[in-house]
Amino acid sequence: MTEGGRPEVDLGELGANRLRDYAVRFAFGAAIALVAGLIGMTLGPKLGGVLLGFPAILPASLTLIQKRSGRDEAAIDSVGAILGAGAMVVFAVLVTVAATRLGVVPSLALSLVVWLLVAIALYAAVRGIAHREPSPP
Repeated sequence: MTEGGRPEVDLGELGANRLRDYAVRFAFGAAIALVAGLIGMTLGPKLGGVLLGFPAILPASLTLIQKRSGRDEAAIDSVGAILGAGAMVVFAVLVTVAATRLGVVPSLALSLVVWLLVAIALYAAVRGIAHREPSPP
């Protein structure tokens, strides 16, 4: 993060992760997908599909971020994941409603735009709340 609180991309950090870090993320993701698949086979595909929507590598990623950068950075990333998941719910609902009326491609395009707008709006709202000045007593 920059001093102003804006996210930044540092391509030099790509090589900073060890192969082990990627293997841990892969293992977490595979385990979560396996459990979701088994639940789906046992209790039905609707429940399995909902569980597959869980960000499979999030637990591993947050663990690695906490070990490397501290609890505060992991907390920031978890808030971002929650905001993204909320926007993705809006995407899924809109695709479900719009696909029968507009067709698959137009509903996906519309839903993508709406997802982006919702994600940006949620980010801006949380950033505004986090950076507002406390009111004097």
